[in-house]
Formats: sequence, C-alpha cells, structure tokens
Amino acid sequence: MARRTALAGALTALTLVLTGCGTGAGGSDDAPERAKGSTPPEGVPTGWRLDHVGDQDGELTDLAALGPDDLWAVGFDKRNGEATGHHLLRDTGDGWRRQALPEALADAPYPPRLDAVGPDALWAVGAGAEQGDPPSIAQWRDGRWSTVTAPPDGDLLDLAAFGTDDVTVLQDPRLPDQDDGEGNITTDDRSQVAHWDGSRWTTTLLPTAAAALDGTSGDDLWAVGHRSKGPGIGGDGQELTQTAALHYDGTRWHTVDTPLRRFADPVPPEAGAALGTVLAVAPDEVYAFGRHSFNHGEMEDEPADEQLRLRWDGKRWRDLPAQDGECGSRTPLLVDGDTGTLYDGHWYQAADGPCYKLKRPRLPTGGEVRKGARQQLWLAETAAVPGTDRIVAVGHLSVMQSGNPFSRPVALRASR
Repeated sequence: MARRTALAGALTALTLVLTGCGTGAGGSDDAPERAKGSTPPEGVPTGWRLDHVGDQDGELTDLAALGPDDLWAVGFDKRNGEATGHHLLRDTGDGWRRQALPEALADAPYPPRLDAVGPDALWAVGAGAEQGDPPSIAQWRDGRWSTVTAPPDGDLLDLAAFGTDDVTVLQDPRLPDQDDGEGNITTDDRSQVAHWDGSRWTTTLLPTAAAALDGTSGDDLWAVGHRSKGPGIGGDGQELTQTAALHYDGTRWHTVDTPLRRFADPVPPEAGAALGTVLAVAPDEVYAFGRHSFNHGEMEDEPADEQLRLRWDGKRWRDLPAQDGECGSRTPLLVDGDTGTLYDGHWYQAADGPCYKLKRPRLPTGGEVRKGARQQLWLAETAAVPGTDRIVAVGHLSVMQSGNPFSRPVALRASR
C-alpha cells in the first residue's frame, strides 16, 4: 500500500527531510536509541503512548482517521498462532470499542483495507476469496453501512480517494500469459486502474506493472512499479526489469521516464529494479521508493542491493542525493504536515531538525509479561488526525520470552 495520510501541505517538510538523514524493519525494541547529536526540537513528537491494548493475541492491520472523534481500525485475533477472525474497532472520543464487520465483508478471508474517502465517509475493502476475484466494498456514511459495487475482476493493490464520487483503485487483473508465436511464453504483468464516479467504474489497462498509487487530486495521479520491456532491459545490461512511473493528467495515463539501473560487470543473476511506494505532495513534488536487487547466493563478491529514492520536480524524475544516517534510506510512513516525517523503524525527522528515534511503550512486567522479556512494537498503519496535533498508529506489540511468547493488538498516539 501507498501511504495515504497527511500529504497536503507537506512540501517544505518533505524536501528538507528527504535530503536529511538506512533500512530496517518496522518493529523496534523499547531501548531509547537516538542518532548521534539528535535531541528532538520542541514541538515535535518524542514518543508513542498506548491508547488501546487488546486483551488477547492478535494484530491491528489498518487505520483510517475521519476526524478528531472518529477513528477506525481493523484487525484479527489469534489462537495458537493462527488467525481466528477479524473485526473493526472505532473510537468516537471515549475510547476504542469493538464492532462487527459490515455484512458485505463478514465472510472476507482477510481483514479489509480502510480508507477515508471524504470527511465523513469510510470505505472498507476486502480481498476476494480467490486470486483474481473482485473485492467486496462497504461504505460507512451517514451513520450506516452500505455496499458499493465492486470494480471488475482483479486483486486490489492500492487506492487513492478524493471524495465519495472520485475514487481510483489499482488492481492486478491476472492477465493470461502471452505466446509470441515462436513457442516463447511470457507473463503479462500489466496492472489496471478503475475509477469510481459515484455510480459506476471505468477501467484502464496500464502499459506496465504497478505496485502503488497516489496523487494530489483525481486529475493528478501517479502509479509506480516496474517494466520488463524497453530501454535497459536485457542485452548488455542483463537487467530483467527497470523502474516504471505512470501519470494520469485528467485525460489519459502515460509513461514517464525514470533513471535506468544497471549493476557493474559482472552483472549478478536475475537483476532488476522496481518501485513500491509513491508519495504525492504537490503536482511538482512527488517521491517514489524502491529497490534494485538480484538473486542472491549465486556468485562471489556480490554487490549490495541499491535502495531507490526518486523525486519528481514537475519536469523529470531524479535520484535524491545519497545521505548518511538512519533517515537517509528509510521509507516514509507519514508526512506530518509541515512538522516532519515518520519513517519505518520509529525514526522521525523534524522539518527543521535532526533524525531521532521515537520512544516506544512497554507492557508492564508482571502477569503474562515476565521479567527480562523483550518487547517489540510493529506498526501497520499511521495517520495524522485532521484538526488536531495528534498522530495515531495501529499494529501489534510482540513479547518475546521463554515459555509464553505472545502479541497484543495496539493503538497508539503521539502529540506535537
């Protein structure tokens, strides 16, 4: 998923942050690490606080913030390490309360994706039971759930919404393999977009594969991923894929060139580049993130994977300058207005300050939590709450200990 939160008004913050200060998991122990010399400035978040801890094993997987007193989350319970069902949580200002899924999603095999599609409207989108099945969509509006017609067949990859009558989804339509007439079979991995105008879907097949979608409006959308044909593919370069960026200008989708990638000779096996995240801040300020990698373990003296960080300036895509430090090669999770940017691994960089790590909460020792247990906080989604100084997040807190390891679904907040 592309990150769907608090992008408007973040031009200055993101420019400063992304030229500021490497890669890691989304979880982190509770030790209060700080980058050297990185005392947080005033007015920025310094740590997470627990808002909700589930009373049984499970995880929260997605989040949507409609307003100061209307937060939604979704997750699942676990028993003996296996998922046993999924459910909604809602906070209307007096704490998180569990709710049943709408009827359209009651039998969905996985927890749905949540998206705010307007100031008072929420979409919950559930994957089909089989690959290629159309998703199930329920809309919360005016205090009730209703069912939205599903787009044509295809696995949901991402969604960008600018109102209840302006929603675009990115899909994998599972196209059949292609035969070139000479016995060579190739996979057709092109992606599809479908636009909802409030009453019907209009679909468009993209020229390449895409993995993420974002935009500043319904007439300024970006989809990023990879391509397996064209410049930089095969031949002397021996690259299987190159990055791809596609833009919708309100009339049509077209391909926009991105920098070519090639490992130095000898090129490692099955090398390729792809983008997996896109953040659109303004029409002339868009960021994309990905990876240039290969099939490891088949040669000596392997090169290092390359973290891809691109910026669109309104005219062309360019590589962001390489920078040292923990925020230098991480993927942003949240652009926090003009305050700063939250990165994976709980790293935060203020627009006018250093990169530092947020403090993480711990469950108290006693009861199920044994002395000396390690605790690790994993975030699944974050959001800035409209009209407030709050950032909220959902995920799970893992307790690693001998005999009785467990995890608890958690909702958190941080304040500026």
